[in-house]
Amino acid sequence: MQYEMNLKIHHIALTVRDMNESVEWYKKVFDAKQIERYAKHGLEIVHLQIGDARIELFAGNPKAQALPEYRKSVQTDIRVVGAKHVCLETDDIDALKKKLRESGVEFATEIDTAGFGGRYVFIKDPNGILIELYQS
Repeated sequence: MQYEMNLKIHHIALTVRDMNESVEWYKKVFDAKQIERYAKHGLEIVHLQIGDARIELFAGNPKAQALPEYRKSVQTDIRVVGAKHVCLETDDIDALKKKLRESGVEFATEIDTAGFGGRYVFIKDPNGILIELYQS
């Protein structure tokens, strides 16, 4: 008998400088809902639900280093080994971009066409973490 792996992504984890600032930003920008908040191993941990996506935030490590400048640019970060960004899919990228711009969100790129189809744009969260917004 062969075992069938029914895997799906459960969450994306991000380390942030200031938990309250980050939680409020994700709530304001993406209407995120806080579903968990607890402390473990000396860290504060929050789980946010954004549509079908779950993001886990970690904060409280006094030795956590700031995101290096070269990781804050799509063009330079893509050349470094490791995880690159969070991508959230929308059904109307133009309307979302307008809403986010009015909210003061920092954009890292302009809307572009993906090589496999669809359109995308990158923004930055308050920690400089890249977030891709994609419309198929």
